[in-house]
Amino acid sequence: MKQKKNARPIGLGSGLSSLLGAETEKKTDNFKMIPIEFISPGPWQPRKIFNKDELESLSSSIKNQGIIQPVILKPNKLIKNRYFIIAGERRWRACQLAKVHEIPAIIRDDINDEKIAELSLVENIQRSELNPIEEAEGYQSLLSNYNYTQEDISKAVGKSRSYIGNIIRLLSLSDKAKYLLLQKKLTIGQVRPLIGHKDVDVYLDIILKNGLNSRDIEKLIKNGNTKARKNKIKNIDIINLEKDLSEITGLGVNIDFDSFKQTGTIRLECKNLTEFNYIIEKIKH
Repeated sequence: MKQKKNARPIGLGSGLSSLLGAETEKKTDNFKMIPIEFISPGPWQPRKIFNKDELESLSSSIKNQGIIQPVILKPNKLIKNRYFIIAGERRWRACQLAKVHEIPAIIRDDINDEKIAELSLVENIQRSELNPIEEAEGYQSLLSNYNYTQEDISKAVGKSRSYIGNIIRLLSLSDKAKYLLLQKKLTIGQVRPLIGHKDVDVYLDIILKNGLNSRDIEKLIKNGNTKARKNKIKNIDIINLEKDLSEITGLGVNIDFDSFKQTGTIRLECKNLTEFNYIIEKIKH
């Protein structure tokens, strides 16, 4: 990817506060009251998950004390009188819980999206407010949407290029693996060996069932996919259902059900043409 021109990585010591700085403080008396529904999260915001208890606590404070600090907004170039949030998304979300209809805001149209995206990511990383998937999506957004290189990102956030690359690779995991990572049921160390494997969800069942650590998982991966399939753990209800259907049909029945995706297959094993024709007739009628 082509490197952006005149890149000036800001380093780990700065975030959005360095961009807004004292200039914003001077403008706090010039805020406008903006309807809540005219405001949307900025597309550059890497953080997607907000702690519910923290929002409710902030909402209660806003009800009692009002909004002490204005949010910082940038005009939406495509829709008139609509705005994106540069800073203050937690306040905006808490205001919605508090049923506040307008929020004080400072409008900044002098900051480019590229710089906001970089500094917003840095600030969130500094505060440790991002989960691994949000962090990976933030890096990928800089690469895909703002013409950054991994070297640029490395300098901006103060982390090595190998760290950036490894975190981004988490995005190739299955939805189930990402979910378990977000819920902190698995660690990055546990899911990293699964990257690039088509049978990730099969391995996940084994890992969760047996409480495997990262070393155990690496050994499991080395044993290959065949062993993983043989060791796939079935829910006892699925096993009982297979037995019931087998007794009813007189055929071998194998059910493969993914409880996370809520999808699956039922395979009927016919030993001869008579059994095959029998099941076809049952389906038709």
